[in-house]
Amino acid sequence: MNAKKAFILFLLLNILNYLDRNVTSGVLPLLQKDFAVNDAMIGLLGTAFMITYAVAAIPLGIWSDRWKPHKVAAIGTAVWSLATIGSALAWSFSSLYLFRSLVGLGEAAFVTTGASILSGLFPEGKRAKVLGLFNLGLPIGSALGVTLGGALGSQLGWPAAFTIVGLPGLVLAYFTWKLPSGSMTENSQAITEKKLVLRRKDMLSLFRNAPFLLASLGYAGISFAFGAIAYFGPTLFHRAFGYSVGASGTLSGAMVVVAGLLGAPLGGIIADYWLKKNPRGRIYTVSIAMLLCAVFLALGMQLLSLPLLFLSVFFLMWHVGIASAIIFDVSPKSIWNTSQATALFIMHLLGDVFSTYIVGEISDHSGLVFAIQTLSIPVLLASVFFFLMIWFVPVRVYKRETVGQTGEIPS
Repeated sequence: MNAKKAFILFLLLNILNYLDRNVTSGVLPLLQKDFAVNDAMIGLLGTAFMITYAVAAIPLGIWSDRWKPHKVAAIGTAVWSLATIGSALAWSFSSLYLFRSLVGLGEAAFVTTGASILSGLFPEGKRAKVLGLFNLGLPIGSALGVTLGGALGSQLGWPAAFTIVGLPGLVLAYFTWKLPSGSMTENSQAITEKKLVLRRKDMLSLFRNAPFLLASLGYAGISFAFGAIAYFGPTLFHRAFGYSVGASGTLSGAMVVVAGLLGAPLGGIIADYWLKKNPRGRIYTVSIAMLLCAVFLALGMQLLSLPLLFLSVFFLMWHVGIASAIIFDVSPKSIWNTSQATALFIMHLLGDVFSTYIVGEISDHSGLVFAIQTLSIPVLLASVFFFLMIWFVPVRVYKRETVGQTGEIPS
């Protein structure tokens, strides 16, 4: 399989990854009604997913560095798909919590492998653009999740919504498993006994890597905000703007997908172009974008303005692809999967693992509008963390690499 076909398959997987993750948001009001829980309790469903997702990321990343990443991704896809279907069978809030936790386990296996596989198939100079296109799965999948969740849930009930969106993943899991190993990166080729042993110095090197830690902390701020916005977005439109459950899901999904389709590739293109002019172009791009996002989010919630909220999500989506590219830029290629997994662990542990619960608690005490408005703070901190990288990242890290990497940018 050539690079372009592999890209298409992994893009579809990434769309489904975020679709199954966010279908809960579309049926949130229905779940609250059936299980009789408040905002803090319903926020725990997001926490359930993220705790498993974050904890499983590092061991699964290590495993994929030492086995075949595409097969790890295939197993993960099958697990999260079965867990999504299983969510339809939930007989209590606790059982639903368990199924959503398993979704996080499966998705962690895919997220720690997909970006690194594609990064090995395409030249470094196009990495932010490729990852930006790959990570269109975030806005597209998130939008489809909340839209389909709201539409299917309001018409057929929330169990049907979970069942319908979970089935396609089993098909894609099969095709991913059947990929030829030779079409993946060198990290997926035959391994030796030496590679089977986890070298502690690899992990320690990451935690001594200041640019890596700053990028991970910046990613955590973004994750904290986006996780809560995506989760409570349909509920916000339902309560504060007066839309129905179905219409709220559609509006939230449309806002995310349009902002993502415009912002994600534009951010990647600008970052790659700026990189050619300045070795820290990617850092400047994501820092400025997060600053603008924080300003528009605070104003948008203060004025209850849909255009300002759209602009905040638009600039938030600029990080898609750029942040991942920065993680790879400052990490040794031999442990890309491990570094990606470690970054995911940090960003989720300090980011969206608890953000839905915290926002739910604030909402129960001060209202959902104020709770969402406070999310401008972690986005602003993300801008600061990324900007601080300019004092630690040497110019040589950002020299373009072309040796040993092949592939063409997908059209």
